[in-house]
Amino acid sequence: MVVNFALFALLLSLPFQLGRHFWLKDSFVFGLKVDYLSPTFYLQDIFIFTLIIITFLKNYKKIFNLQNLVFSFLFLVFVYLNLRNATSPLLSLFTWLRVTELILLGLVFVNWSEKVWQILDQILPFIIIFESFLGFGQMLKQSSFNGFFWFLGERAFNIATPGIARGSFLGRVFLRPYGTFSHPNSLAGFILVSLILLLSKKKIGQLDKAALILGSLLIIASFSRAALAAGVLAGFFYLLNHWRKVFWLKIFCLVFFIPLFFWPQLKTSPSLVARKDLALVAFSLIRTKPLWGVGAGNFILNLARIQPVWEWLFWLQPVHNIFLLIASEIGLTGFLALAVLFYFALRRTLQFKILNVKFSVLTALLAIIFTGIFDHYWLTLIQNQLLLALVLSLSFSPDRAKMRQ
Repeated sequence: MVVNFALFALLLSLPFQLGRHFWLKDSFVFGLKVDYLSPTFYLQDIFIFTLIIITFLKNYKKIFNLQNLVFSFLFLVFVYLNLRNATSPLLSLFTWLRVTELILLGLVFVNWSEKVWQILDQILPFIIIFESFLGFGQMLKQSSFNGFFWFLGERAFNIATPGIARGSFLGRVFLRPYGTFSHPNSLAGFILVSLILLLSKKKIGQLDKAALILGSLLIIASFSRAALAAGVLAGFFYLLNHWRKVFWLKIFCLVFFIPLFFWPQLKTSPSLVARKDLALVAFSLIRTKPLWGVGAGNFILNLARIQPVWEWLFWLQPVHNIFLLIASEIGLTGFLALAVLFYFALRRTLQFKILNVKFSVLTALLAIIFTGIFDHYWLTLIQNQLLLALVLSLSFSPDRAKMRQ
């Protein structure tokens, strides 16, 4: 009973970011608070800790074996070496605590995978529809709604807020949708993967169809080029496999092709140069400490030491590439570990016997990898971190045979 409630509450709260920030000395750069450098306790942590404790008590006899002890020892040695090289060992320690929590959460999801799938089938349409209405409402209002939505993670902003994400279409500037996320790109990546997972269902209902259409339109409105490109590729693949079978799926796929006709207008701020410069900083840090990195969660601190203050006032962000981010903060050893993790996840997914589940989980993994090449949110923002842990755990879970036969 407790497990069912905690799992349901955790998965339902995936898109939210209600949390308590703790501002350490190293959380300030140039006198400014930087969210990425602030250890935060989120609402989801309560449910995660509950699930970890229950799963541990239920399986403690299986947990204490030689293989797990060796892995834990090697993991602690790796963390120690990274902490020794960290610019701010304290911030790095908090980052590693979050990583450890996500690893344990992944094991929880694997252990309760059947319940996880059942809950996802129920709540994903509501999550997508809720974020769609909130995002479109923000676009129309040209500001946040605040009030109740602030508690769910919506930031206070309007189109004139410095550093806010704006889009330009046919000569008109507008506020890009944020939903309950920190940035439209983060929202778009989350919604894209949620849509793909929704398609794992054997029977798509009316509510699912509405979520698919609204979610697709929200991704287009977000002007997230990486998510749009990934959506076009996923839509094309679905189109090839289902064109003659399901009429509504034609509409879903064609919606994703709309941006191709307006691609020249799909421009936001001139961020490509800044992204390139962030990548150059990452390569510089990798050359400085190639094996163990500059410390988990320490990229921004090192960026602030390299670049002038005013040039990077609104670009105090991690490098927009998850592989470069891992390599710079944790070293090439960490980069190799992440690559191996994705490799085994993809290989395991290919062994699934239920075709729609295999296709959805595999496509979700590829979408994360693709968008992760162009942005950092899968490793740095809580909603995307949790969704990444979920997708990876589903790839290592038993096949969904019972629910699909």
